[in-house]
Amino acid sequence: MKPTILVVDDQSDARQMVRMVMEIERYPVIEAGNGERALALAHEHKPACLIMDLRMPGIVDGFALCQAIKGDPDLCLTPIIILSAFFQKDEKTLGFQFGADAFFEKPFNFYQLIDEVDRVISRRAQLPVEMNHG
Repeated sequence: MKPTILVVDDQSDARQMVRMVMEIERYPVIEAGNGERALALAHEHKPACLIMDLRMPGIVDGFALCQAIKGDPDLCLTPIIILSAFFQKDEKTLGFQFGADAFFEKPFNFYQLIDEVDRVISRRAQLPVEMNHG
């Protein structure tokens, strides 16, 4: 069985679209509609990858969620793929500064997203066991 993916977006249709794509590839998916819930689910399930939007309501937006995940010793190796409808160079730069591993503009190419998920999960799996907490 493939590892679990956490999809985070305040738009349920966007989450469903990503879920369908990931489930076609046999990735189990859990979903969160905001950053606070995503952080709780990440701690509970230790997903192999996060696919998330940057602009979300609440205290924990996408940037804060990236920072929280990458700053947590139990989650810091979790790859983060950002999907953003409001693509701006500054947001992409900030996303990478806060720890994102990849950035896709919505609408995105499903095949490229699947390839990127496979790539970041494979790269994480190649880390030494003592570094790979998830």
